[in-house]
Amino acid sequence: MNMPAFHRLIGLLLVLGVAMPVAAQHTGEGSVYSRFGLGSRLDYASSQLQAMGGGGAGLFNLNYLNLSNPAAWSDQVLTRASGTVVFQRLRATDASGNTASLGSGALHAVQFSFPLRARRIGVGLAFRPYTRANYLVRTDARQIIPELSDTVQTRIDYAGEGGLQQLNAGLGLYLHPRLSVGVSADLIFGIIEHTQRTRFFDPELPGVIPSGYMSTLFATSTRMTGVRATVGLLLRLPTGTQGSDGVAVGLTVSTPTVLRATRVYTLGESLDRDTLGTTRRGDVHLPLSVALGVSYQQDNRWTLVVDGHYEPWSRFRSDLDFAGYDPNGENLFKDRLRLSAGLEYLPAGTDYSAPYFHQVAYRLGVFWEQAYVAPRPGVSLRTLALTGGLSFPTLFPGTRLDINLEVGTRGTTAHNLVRDTYYRIGLSVNVGERWFLQRRFN
Repeated sequence: MNMPAFHRLIGLLLVLGVAMPVAAQHTGEGSVYSRFGLGSRLDYASSQLQAMGGGGAGLFNLNYLNLSNPAAWSDQVLTRASGTVVFQRLRATDASGNTASLGSGALHAVQFSFPLRARRIGVGLAFRPYTRANYLVRTDARQIIPELSDTVQTRIDYAGEGGLQQLNAGLGLYLHPRLSVGVSADLIFGIIEHTQRTRFFDPELPGVIPSGYMSTLFATSTRMTGVRATVGLLLRLPTGTQGSDGVAVGLTVSTPTVLRATRVYTLGESLDRDTLGTTRRGDVHLPLSVALGVSYQQDNRWTLVVDGHYEPWSRFRSDLDFAGYDPNGENLFKDRLRLSAGLEYLPAGTDYSAPYFHQVAYRLGVFWEQAYVAPRPGVSLRTLALTGGLSFPTLFPGTRLDINLEVGTRGTTAHNLVRDTYYRIGLSVNVGERWFLQRRFN
């Protein structure tokens, strides 16, 4: 093992932790739509693909671990590790034109991969988000209490935090110059908490709590865990006169899975909460997931990807209720559909002696998504976004620094809903080195 490379890897990943002190924390500074279902559904394949629309099920790449398809893990030469942090700024607008600006940041994903046999068998490990709940909604109103002949100012804060994470582990296998297959086991786990905090104030004396009134905090905390399998295929079809030119088609299927869930209800004053009743347990059934992608690469300079992703959430079933889903009644969940396309241009190709800015990769992409949750019956929640990014080589061969940008809009102000306009900035460090070399003596 190359120890200097190992130290450099650890050092660069620590930079991400120092630069992101709020990593892995939730601040209530996300979309109000994340209160529905299990939270906002998130996708992450690699820092390269995030700048290219987020697809990539049909892409081979030596420089990144492609989480869109485990079959692509067979095509590895270097041991690789990467870490990604994301900063988001969101502007929410309601039907009356009122706006709110929110900001947040989080550690987004960590990846590690290595070849068991170069360009034949590769192993991949990753930690990334699956869903995220991160919102805060405040309502203020005057309330008349007839029994007390009194009027009070009521403030209710609805907040949510947490989400489900994925821990992926698997391998890719090269079967034929045209075909690779892969499989991964995906542990899905996490805690989602929703709270309702009610406070009372004297309407004539703002900030003063009237005598006889007590603030309350009601919360539900749901812990879930389960395992699913993902199977992938990648078919490579060379074209043109250049050996590096080619079209690849990829297909992945993630099996339906059952999450074991435990929910606890709590009620108390301020942060001193007492458990209510007994703990509820039940099963949460996640649907299958299917992705189909096509990529085209020309002379190691141009890369084009087009993808489609489908999840039949309309078949979602759960013993526990969620916003938008009642086991004994209404189900507002819809089938999730995501379409994306992206382009990368690397002027130098594989010429590592080219000028620096010829070795910078330039990326652009777009995606459209219909979310799996519906905030109202008969209403679909859609997102349209543009993505882009730059990938910079560093002084260390095999190591690149990626900066990505995503700008999009979600939802609508019709039907008394909210339209989100947001941008996200991602920073990733991708380290690659040859490890586990057998030393030879002359």
